[in-house]
Amino acid sequence: MAAPSTTRLRRQLPLYGLFASGTVALIGNAIASVALPWFVLSLTKSPLWTGVAAAAGLVPLVIGAFFGGSLIDRYGARSIAIIASLVSAAAVAAVPLLHAYELLGIGLLIALIAIGAIFDGPGMTAEESRLPELARLARFRLEKVTSIDSLIEGSAALIGPAIAGLAIAAIGMSNTLWITALCSLFAAGIVALSLPRERPHRIARRAEEDGDVFAGLKLLFADPLLRPLLLFATAFVAVAAALGAVVMPAFFLLGGRTALDLGLFLSILGGFTILGTFAFALWGERVSQRLLFLSGCAAQALAFLVLAFHTSPMMLWGAAALAGFAGGPIGPIANAALLRRIPLALRGRALGAATSLVLVATPAAVLIAGAAVELTDARVVLWASAILLGAFVFAASLLPGFHELDRPAKAAGAASQI
Repeated sequence: MAAPSTTRLRRQLPLYGLFASGTVALIGNAIASVALPWFVLSLTKSPLWTGVAAAAGLVPLVIGAFFGGSLIDRYGARSIAIIASLVSAAAVAAVPLLHAYELLGIGLLIALIAIGAIFDGPGMTAEESRLPELARLARFRLEKVTSIDSLIEGSAALIGPAIAGLAIAAIGMSNTLWITALCSLFAAGIVALSLPRERPHRIARRAEEDGDVFAGLKLLFADPLLRPLLLFATAFVAVAAALGAVVMPAFFLLGGRTALDLGLFLSILGGFTILGTFAFALWGERVSQRLLFLSGCAAQALAFLVLAFHTSPMMLWGAAALAGFAGGPIGPIANAALLRRIPLALRGRALGAATSLVLVATPAAVLIAGAAVELTDARVVLWASAILLGAFVFAASLLPGFHELDRPAKAAGAASQI
């Protein structure tokens, strides 16, 4: 009687290991998303330098994601994921270590951020590229797997900022960054123990089939859904990232609030994202995927617009709840569409290209946001960003390609690999 359950557990363990690794890594990233901007602001007292530091982390991330896809197809996802986590751990650990010996200036800090970021793109893509195979091995539907993945991301967004805010207040900025480094180190260990190696002949065959670095990008732009979806995501994510990396920290800090307040805001955002994702996992198939995706993006724009004009605690936490719940279905819908429409032979390059394309405009947006906050006011930049997000959603609602979200995928060979 125990044999079937044991066999089922063995089939599911690699997927659970990938989820565990992602959980630890994402918690570390969520802590860093609060600690590093706060560290730069405390060091320089300048939103502009905060924007420069954020851009310094994003440009290498874009480059690493694009070219890292070819490395994944050539050397395998497991090796790239482990190396990326170890480099990230070393780069983050160097920040408090050098700061303790008074050797850390803003230039060196930006360089360390860039070193860690250039490996983050390949690391994220490597783990994501294994999801279809591991879902098939575990006999889970891909939508269920992407929903769980988004739930983990939401949980990290809930737990990480709260840990960051409490840790900064209790043990200081430098010690908080040590927590991030340890998270990356543990993530590398979990991947090494749980993620199965790909068969060498499969990796070799992929490397021989097509060495074109731009093959993934060509595939994305040829697809009637992925082309408009990724172009919309590029614009939307750029503005949202500028809000998270520069505008919101400045909005809280310059408004007399503390890191704990920012951590609480982000935790509420993450908590309601979990609820939204869970609701989507239960009932999402009954509703138009296009409607859920675009209405979720529109509600996020509305939440930040309300926040720009009303700063009472009730409005702060209410805006975070609205943005989080509405955004819950966005990730699972987009990720499932992407994974279903990409053939196995191009998965590393296509996912890497997708990541880099989505993030390509973000460094410029972060720099512009930092300069705008410096020259005007965080509140002004907040409402202008919210209006811009709303305009992007309206434009996307007019594009016929988004109707493909409610139609079966047609990518040749993709469905058979999942």
